[in-house]
This record gives sequence, C-alpha cells and structure tokens, in this order.
Amino acid sequence: MSVRVRLGVGVGVVIAMLGASAPLSAQRLGYAYTVRVTGEQSAHGSASAPPASIPRYTGHAIALGSRGRIDILDGGADSLFSKGDYLLFDSAGVTVVHPATRELVRISRDAAPGSTDPLQAFGVKVVLSDEKVTLDSLGPSDTVSGVPTRHYRLTVAFNLSMEGGAVQQRLATESVTDYWAAVIPDMRANALLRVNALEVGAGGMFRALSARVDSAAARMGQAIALRSRSTTRVILGPGASIETRQAIEVSDLRRTIVDERLLDILAGYRSSGPPSLE
Repeated sequence: MSVRVRLGVGVGVVIAMLGASAPLSAQRLGYAYTVRVTGEQSAHGSASAPPASIPRYTGHAIALGSRGRIDILDGGADSLFSKGDYLLFDSAGVTVVHPATRELVRISRDAAPGSTDPLQAFGVKVVLSDEKVTLDSLGPSDTVSGVPTRHYRLTVAFNLSMEGGAVQQRLATESVTDYWAAVIPDMRANALLRVNALEVGAGGMFRALSARVDSAAARMGQAIALRSRSTTRVILGPGASIETRQAIEVSDLRRTIVDERLLDILAGYRSSGPPSLE
C-alpha cells in the first residue's frame, strides 16, 4: 500500500505558514490532508426534528501519528466551532480552539453528549435493551485520495425507554455506518477519523454498548477511515421517525513537513466548558 508523496508544493505551503525561523528540531515528517464533513437531518410521519448540531465543514489538517490539527476553512458545528477556529485532536479526544477569543473547549470521548446520567439524577429510569453490534467486512474497495481501501459496515442498534413522573418515552435506534478504511504508515486513528465512533457518546449507561462497538471495530486493526457514510434512524412511534445522515471524506492526502508546535495548546488561552448541544 502506498501514499502519494508530493513534497514540493506541500512543504512550501507549510514552511510559509511556520516562518523561515522555525527550528528543525520542531519539524517532523507527517501528513497533510483536506477533510470535508456533510450532514443533514429529516423527520418523517408525525415526528418533528429537534434542533441538532450536525457538523458541516471543510478543513485543512496536519497529523503526526495520532496527534493532529484541523483548521476550519468553511462551515462548522453550531455553537461549537466555525470558520477561523481550529481543532486539536489525539486518540482520546478533541480540543476546540477559538483564536479570536483565546478560549478553548476540551471534549473527551467519555464526556460526549448523550450520557443519560442527568436524567437518572432527576428520577427518570432509563433502560437500554435489544442491543445489537455487528461488523461486516465487504472486501477491497475504492481508492480514496490515492490509497486503496477496504470496505466495512458497522451496524449498531438498541431500544431505549425512559420512565419517571410525566416522562414516558420509548424509542428504537439503528445506525449503519460504511467505512472505507486503510492502514497508513506512521499515521494512527484519531478522534475525528475513528472507525468505531459511537454517535450517542461513550459515557453514562452507553459505556457498555460503546465497549461492544470498540470490540467489534478492533477487527479493523489500525485502519483509518478515509471515507465514511452513516445513517442513523430513531423510531419515536408508529410512523414517526427522525433520520440523520453524515458523510466524511479525506482528499489530497500527502506526506509533508509538520511543525509539532502547531499541535500544542498555546499559553494564555483559558478553558471553558462545552456549549449546550440541545
């Protein structure tokens, strides 16, 4: 398996960003790429789609191993980040950096939105049932950004019931994600290109389900998702459902020189809590 090596223009652009005075000790050979994220949500039957923070953006990324940075060139995620911000990521989570206000927001996987603990604190009993996690290998597939990939399909389904006081809610969820993944030398899976992300979050009572997803996805080894397409359908009742579709694609993947200092959090930035995604 090979990755196109195009050092000419790529190195020139990165060195121009860093400045000619950047010490060689801070520069290492890594990767650069463009990532595009799209998504949409629709309601069917009597359901109404609640406001949702569905990321839609284009960014330029640099990566060293599992660490990296994405500068947002266009779009964003409502109340979380937008053009001009950047994301620092590693294997565990993401830090959103707002240069305009010198603020940053740390988002760990275990603290992802979707934990039901707050509901239980208010006396609402939440139960997961009929959990299903399967991974199918569909064999060699497309070349994405010059890299041959293998096609996988991950299916996660469960029922959820909430009962307590005036709250009486039952719903069924099924999420099907297709991955076009590859093992790339010196590049590791990160929080943004993971092949086993659980949309509802890994915290709270979803922790056990998330562990099952991780176990299934381990069959893909160190593969990185260069393209993914996911559809999540939540059935609220007879004839009522909400469907969310999201796609991520990497392009222009190339070897290049990266300054490690661009992956560090700058001094003088203050940390703030994650904004509400409700």
